[in-house]
Amino acid sequence: MPPALPVILALLTILLGGCRAGPARADDAAASPAATPSPVEGGTEPAAAAVNQAAGPERGAGPARDDAPAASSDVPSTRIEPFPGVVVLPEAPAVELQAWVCLEYGWLEQIACAPGTREHESLVVPRAKPSQIHAALLMAGFEPGSPGRWSYENEEYSFTPPTGTALDVLVRYTDESDGLIEEPIRSWIRDHLGRHEFPREPWIFAGSAFAPNPDWMDEEGEHYVADVTGSIIGLVTFGDEVVGFSRVLADQAAVQPPEWEVDTERIPPVGTPVTMILKPFEP
Repeated sequence: MPPALPVILALLTILLGGCRAGPARADDAAASPAATPSPVEGGTEPAAAAVNQAAGPERGAGPARDDAPAASSDVPSTRIEPFPGVVVLPEAPAVELQAWVCLEYGWLEQIACAPGTREHESLVVPRAKPSQIHAALLMAGFEPGSPGRWSYENEEYSFTPPTGTALDVLVRYTDESDGLIEEPIRSWIRDHLGRHEFPREPWIFAGSAFAPNPDWMDEEGEHYVADVTGSIIGLVTFGDEVVGFSRVLADQAAVQPPEWEVDTERIPPVGTPVTMILKPFEP
């Protein structure tokens, strides 16, 4: 059996509802990040409600798919659309995700998150669920590995980088003045002192993880962890991201002080429809 096939089967089981995550308890909802107003309806949606559905405009989950920037004319002819807001281009290979901008200023811990989770620290919100994005990356031929992690033992810190296919992450959107723009998403990030740009280093298809369903879920079985936490593309290392930065950045300021923030001069306004492009990293 090919190495990726068990993962594909497990993901399909979850996506078809065989082992899904149930609703969160009230005390869990209180402990989760605050819900964020959507750019369409201005309402809020708790994280527990967002993780059990593919995000869509009918739930205030950003612009409709027809608003997303069109692909250029030189893309490969084979296009697979396995989920709403997801296009797989196996010949490229690449995966395109419909998303929208959710933040214009502030510290960053995520690049992309699921609706109703970490918009206060992310650049964009894709329409698709994390497990759907994982499945699409597998369809494009990318290999998952494992998320990065860090630990503190015997008065020493240990950092283990993520493993998996090295990816580049780009964004395509339409600007009123400049027309269609395609650029690396790192161009929307700056260090808080304005001394240097975000490094040109790969993002890694880490693949999040599967975990047994806790008691508060409505079914026995297991769940795809990022579907609950919302971590799609991580900047700091939470250990649950579908795609993570190749360098481990601790998620606690006492270990590594915050460094990266939104480049307000480069990022388009909140609510702007964008197409995220995940493709192999070229050194």
